[in-house]
Amino acid sequence: MRAIVIDDEKPAQLHLQRLLQSDGRITPVQSFSTAQDGLHYLASDRVDVVFLDIGMPEVNGLEAAEYIQQLDSSIRIIFVTAYADHAVEAFELHALDYVLKPVSSSRLSKTIDRIAGTMSYHAQTAAAMEVQESEPEAESVEFKAPGLLTFKHLDIFRSLEQSAEKHKWRTTKSQELFAFLFHHREEWVSKEVLLDKLWGDVSQDKGLTLLHTSVYQIRKLLKEWNMTGKLEYNMNRYRLLAGNLVSDIEQFEQAMSYEAVTSVNLNDLRQIAQLYRGDYLEEHDYDWARSKSRELRRKYMGLVMDIAQWEMAHERGEQAIELLMELQEREPYSEEICRLMMEVYASMDDQQGILRLYHSFTLTLKEDLGHQPEPETSKLYESLTKQ
Repeated sequence: MRAIVIDDEKPAQLHLQRLLQSDGRITPVQSFSTAQDGLHYLASDRVDVVFLDIGMPEVNGLEAAEYIQQLDSSIRIIFVTAYADHAVEAFELHALDYVLKPVSSSRLSKTIDRIAGTMSYHAQTAAAMEVQESEPEAESVEFKAPGLLTFKHLDIFRSLEQSAEKHKWRTTKSQELFAFLFHHREEWVSKEVLLDKLWGDVSQDKGLTLLHTSVYQIRKLLKEWNMTGKLEYNMNRYRLLAGNLVSDIEQFEQAMSYEAVTSVNLNDLRQIAQLYRGDYLEEHDYDWARSKSRELRRKYMGLVMDIAQWEMAHERGEQAIELLMELQEREPYSEEICRLMMEVYASMDDQQGILRLYHSFTLTLKEDLGHQPEPETSKLYESLTKQ
């Protein structure tokens, strides 16, 4: 196995090189004092392992690990740190392991054992896959596209089937980071924006560590759940490519291009309306999602009202009222919904329905908001009851 050492302290480089040479299982081919020099080498030369110091100036080890993963995700990264409080954080990142300075021969031997073990496992897995591919009669494993739900609560499932396994997030911040990057899917988002939006209440150093930890958890999810999407990093920016991830919000927004409700698209639009379990990321209450949430709520309200108007026009008033009553539970102060419901009751020649609805709506406005119905709503009520 070939390795490089990246550490801004020359004595630490030499010490680690001697230990590696003494063990004999890993060959230290080069040492570098800056992350930039190490990355430049890796851009053209292949190694198996990188021993990477965390506390370096300019580009620290955590940032350098991002670039290394971009260059070659198969490289094993071993973080080297002088501070014990970095150890757990490093272990949760891209690192296969971490070692504390000053590095001892016994501790390094355990790390090399772990490296050898993982390389043996991956070699066996690759060989097994080659055997399967060479046998035409062998059954291939078919992975169903994972599903993402964003209405009401962010959840990822193995597939869109009801019994599918749901992903358990390690931290709420890794969940929010995924939500934020998916919200801006396929757009580059700077590291500064992520730190400000998601970790503005902690120090920059702590925020960077938490960001890298969350990035690692998302990449692990993408890999373990056979997603074809990627979390990319370039020039201090991140972006999420959704790949084969199927989301409710994308299905919903694609359906919003309909021009009118017809007998042909009615059932499809009804199913799309059912995707709306609640407002976009409602239970998380992310500040950055509120504008999008309001936009999607308006679209949902318009969709349901369009379907209800189609039902009314085709003398299916009961179905229209059922839809509008459910919508009114979400929007109890909406004058538009109230007016449309009165028109539906009128189409059914249900004067009592109009009276009950209007007086209930008037009472709700007065008790909750101290308002009276808009003149347009009152005039419609008067004209319909006169009839």
